[in-house]
Amino acid sequence: MSLHLRTKLLIGFVAVALVGGVLTIPAGSFLIKNMVIAEAQRRVTLGLKTARAMLDVQQQDARKSSSIVADCVARQRTVRGNGISEEILERLRVTGGYDFLHIVNTEGTIIHTARGSARGLSVADSAIVQAALKQGRALAGICLVPQQQLAAESAALSDDAYVPVVATPHAQPGGPTEIRQGLVIEAAAPIVEAGGEVVGAVRVGKLLNRNFALVDFIRDNIFRDIEYKGKNLGTVTIFLGDTRIATNVTGPTGERAIGTRVSLEVYQQVLGRGEMWIGPAFVVDSWYMSAYEPISDPRGEPIGILYVGILKERYDDMRWQAMGIFLGIALVALITAAVVGTFLSGRLARPLVDLTNATAAVSGGNLDYRLPAPPRAKQDEIGRLIVAFNDMVAALKQRGEALQRSHRQLEATADELKRWNQNYLDALEFITHELKNQVAALKLNLLALRDGYVGQLAADQRETLDDVLATVNRTEEMILNYLNLSRIEKGELQVRARPVQVEADVVRPVLRDLRARFEEKQMRVQVDLADDLVVQADPSLLQIVYENLLANAAKYGRREGLVRLWGRTVNAVVELHVWNEGPGVAPEQVDELFRKFTRLYPPGEQERGTGLGLFITREVLRKHGGDIRAESEPGQWVDFVFTLPRPDTLREERIG
Repeated sequence: MSLHLRTKLLIGFVAVALVGGVLTIPAGSFLIKNMVIAEAQRRVTLGLKTARAMLDVQQQDARKSSSIVADCVARQRTVRGNGISEEILERLRVTGGYDFLHIVNTEGTIIHTARGSARGLSVADSAIVQAALKQGRALAGICLVPQQQLAAESAALSDDAYVPVVATPHAQPGGPTEIRQGLVIEAAAPIVEAGGEVVGAVRVGKLLNRNFALVDFIRDNIFRDIEYKGKNLGTVTIFLGDTRIATNVTGPTGERAIGTRVSLEVYQQVLGRGEMWIGPAFVVDSWYMSAYEPISDPRGEPIGILYVGILKERYDDMRWQAMGIFLGIALVALITAAVVGTFLSGRLARPLVDLTNATAAVSGGNLDYRLPAPPRAKQDEIGRLIVAFNDMVAALKQRGEALQRSHRQLEATADELKRWNQNYLDALEFITHELKNQVAALKLNLLALRDGYVGQLAADQRETLDDVLATVNRTEEMILNYLNLSRIEKGELQVRARPVQVEADVVRPVLRDLRARFEEKQMRVQVDLADDLVVQADPSLLQIVYENLLANAAKYGRREGLVRLWGRTVNAVVELHVWNEGPGVAPEQVDELFRKFTRLYPPGEQERGTGLGLFITREVLRKHGGDIRAESEPGQWVDFVFTLPRPDTLREERIG
């Protein structure tokens, strides 16, 4: 049976919409579900990495604090006598936010304490203290501290550590009924006298049991303090063994789920096999998209778990809402197709028949064929098409083919650009997540081999390893530069500014790390920074600025030359200088210094780099509201001058 063109058009419109809906609804449902789950898993995985990084920062801060106190004690030469003031120790403990601060002798016995209750107690079994006393190096880690030591320090600390274990569904059968040990961020630094003799150590610690402020701080930095249907949307937990000792997961009563235990399957994978666990998990009384990883002590033994999770119910609701919107759009599209098809089928049928006949005539060779001009042709698009058909048919075909070729070329170019950009981002991500850990492990093994921990080496062997280690250091510097570039490119460079004492908080640690480079070239470093010179900045990012500038000074500065660091307050900003003797920079090259991947070598210079250090430095400073410039006298010196805001200036602006 032959159908009219109008009927065919109507059936076609409705059929296309119906088939499209039938095909896209299940496909859309599947894609939405996978995208929502993948996004949740990606977010908790990133959150777990952030939480681990924040715990690492806590340990680094503890190590730095113990080192600073140890240096202070060594200068006063009080460790062998009773001259240390416990009042001063208590102020240092409170200022650093630590639960205990001890000074121990070479036998590992506490001889001074901030609170004064643990004097005479032996902590020689602590791996952290052993590293400080025996190896003469500062170390930090997460350790188990017995209840007896906590009680000797203070009864309140012992009470904080006590956690009764609550019976939890899906947990491993058996297990302890209470927690009395303390999970502690512990750090120790050796006290070294002028002759290089280790005469004791400074030990600090922060109890993680019931440390709700820490887990809430980590949670707020990752997820912010957001609730969903009466529960925290994002949660962070620290476990001792398989028991929650610090958490913002809440139970049915709305209280923190302290003392509840992790599920059996998570326990077996994380604590049993030492592997990460990512996926949906039943936590206390709700399902969460969860990520777990083991917490190990300095000896590598798993002693707890770090957990980050997002309430799964929110993502389930998002999925159903998206599906509802998707189905609504499909239904509206189907109805619209039917209505529009009815109208257009009648509107198009008659002129399309005429155009079909005209097309047949033209294809038969009658190029003089003309359609009758319809009335009101200038107001009607189809009418104008009929009038212009004979004149445009040949040109339309030619132009259409040309447009198709151009379109294909543009698509190919766009796809190629996308691939290049993706390859660029993939390379940065690879450097960030793969090479960094591998190079760190390689460096650690090289240091152990070079320093004789696996056997004594001949002088030429040690010299060869020094060359390899120098190459590894350059590689590590390149990786860190690419890591920082990746953060800048992706817009992930966050500034957490606070008042920072430039010399003590930034310059001193950086110079400690770069000391070997300056000693290798016999360069002198002169620091003329006042103790009260304070800027409003993120200390970690400001260390990157000084590391890049001082590394350049060590790399390109004159052998046996002078490096000078100084600063001053100028109006509303602090102006800081990093000056060194050396070949300097030609005036025409000064503006090129801060461009990405720019490397300007003096004649005969063989140093290699990424050309990113000064670019990253400028971006970091601009994120702080500052800037940087270079001044130089070619052949004599170069001075990098940068500015940062003063903390008191920011307060004045807010008040005003």
